[in-house]
Amino acid sequence: MSDVLKGLEGLLDLQPEENKYVQWGIQFNPFPRSGTSNINGSDEVNRMLKPLVKKTMNDITTFILNALQPNNLDPKDQFISATIVGDYGSGKTQMLMYAKALLNGIRDSEVPLKPYTIYIDNPGGSIQEFIGNVIGEIGEENVRKYVWNHILDTIQKSEEIKEQLKPYEPNSAVLFNEMKDSLNPYAEVNTTSYKQFLDVFIKNMNSQKKRKFDDLFSGIVQQILYDDTKDTTVAYYFYEFISADFGINKTWEALTSGKLKQMDGKEAEAIRYIVKLLKREGFTHVFILVDEFEDLTAGRLTKAQQDNYIHNLRILLDQHREWCLLFAINPHALERLQVLSPPLADRVLVRRIALDNLTNEEVKAVYGTYLTLAKYEGNLPFTDEAVEYIRETSDGNLRRVLKAAFALFEAAADQGVKVLDKEFVENNIPTV
Repeated sequence: MSDVLKGLEGLLDLQPEENKYVQWGIQFNPFPRSGTSNINGSDEVNRMLKPLVKKTMNDITTFILNALQPNNLDPKDQFISATIVGDYGSGKTQMLMYAKALLNGIRDSEVPLKPYTIYIDNPGGSIQEFIGNVIGEIGEENVRKYVWNHILDTIQKSEEIKEQLKPYEPNSAVLFNEMKDSLNPYAEVNTTSYKQFLDVFIKNMNSQKKRKFDDLFSGIVQQILYDDTKDTTVAYYFYEFISADFGINKTWEALTSGKLKQMDGKEAEAIRYIVKLLKREGFTHVFILVDEFEDLTAGRLTKAQQDNYIHNLRILLDQHREWCLLFAINPHALERLQVLSPPLADRVLVRRIALDNLTNEEVKAVYGTYLTLAKYEGNLPFTDEAVEYIRETSDGNLRRVLKAAFALFEAAADQGVKVLDKEFVENNIPTV
């Protein structure tokens, strides 16, 4: 064995072991080993990990219900915001995941409401990065598809555009009627994909005719996008995005990284257009869930960058009224934001959803929920005294409570301990 692997002999000899959790009638340790939420977890699991405090549960569901109710004074104004406030490790991310799971459940139900939910794990270092993160979560192919869907729909409905394109349509004088649809660019079979639509035109073109077609079609597309965005800059860059060759799309990279300097000052128009595209696809509401919002006041930005970000975000929230925002921030960062920009803090903190440290009963409820994920049946395998000790040593912090549970459950499984009492916990609890 090489020197590099010395000391790892035990690990290298590991064989698939028998189920060491069989004494509890389960197959695995259900507690998260890091104590943190899995942002890629299933909606089914996240719906089970619901808020433990009745008021918190009511606050999050009320926010969603209010957001989905129609605004009779101005149906286009759907803006509403709330902020989840809690210390590090208090469960803010899990609360966002719970909200996302609820919204996705509504989207997939039979009700006519179809919210589109976007989770971003940090607000970025500028308003451009913030918008880029939002667009990036929708996905390059989805945005491309949504833009093309509108372009093809517009062409289908415009006799004027069809007339311009007519000289470039393929000859439909074919021997078999069943081939006519394949040569008709406006047939249903050819309008489900922009690639198929374009292929009908250019498949048998010579290079000279194709150059003329490209020039004509480019102008048509840019005009459609301008008519849709009412902004030359936004229209041009979305045109650049959808017309790029296969491979790395530099326009997309710049748009999602916040480095597209030509879009400075156009953030409201860009996000408004994205929301417009989503609503055309049948989504009735757009929710943005913003985690780690404290990064804005954490000292990572220069004062000039911070002032610029705060100023632009406040303007964006005032100008753009077609989305719903749910932020997560810790109390100290919120206090700093209230000092730095009371107007922005007021817009962010329309509703406050507070997460406090856990009580003994809430720790037991959390443990019970996670054990249910493993299909555990029976009484909680932690005594009341053990739970109290865990809560006291972790200050009731959700993340630390869960990290302790994972390590203790592993130790109990290895030692054949079925009920974890205070003595066992005192002797085995890790430093959390």
